[in-house]
Amino acid sequence: MNGPPAPLVEELSRLGYALMRLLFARAKEVFAKEGLSLLQAEVLRLVKEGASTPTQLAEHLEVKPSQVSHLLASLEEAGLLEREADPQDRRRVLLRLSPKGEEAQARLKEAWLAAYSQHLGRLDPQELLLFRNLLRKLTEVSHG
Repeated sequence: MNGPPAPLVEELSRLGYALMRLLFARAKEVFAKEGLSLLQAEVLRLVKEGASTPTQLAEHLEVKPSQVSHLLASLEEAGLLEREADPQDRRRVLLRLSPKGEEAQARLKEAWLAAYSQHLGRLDPQELLLFRNLLRKLTEVSHG
């Protein structure tokens, strides 16, 4: 096997998974305070960042369009999301956050960043920069 030794890869794999589980658990707590699931909170974030159709959401979330439909219905019922016909193609639906959804999304973002910051607070400034640089390197999309 090329690359790092297998025992190190195993340990890094376990640690990466443990970090992911820890962060997801924390995210669930943060979002539950707003009465939202992880997926509902992610939909609000994606719509805020420009995902304007159910198809785009399904692609981002890697779920079936029918699952997105249920998520959208629950968010619309809660008054957080609005759907309207696309003026250029009446068959398509466009999504946007309602004013209440904008406020909720801002609170979610702030609460999540505070929670994540608590975990990152275990690192000193030099470790934070190294961690950022390593994550950038590991998440780079290969071009070639």
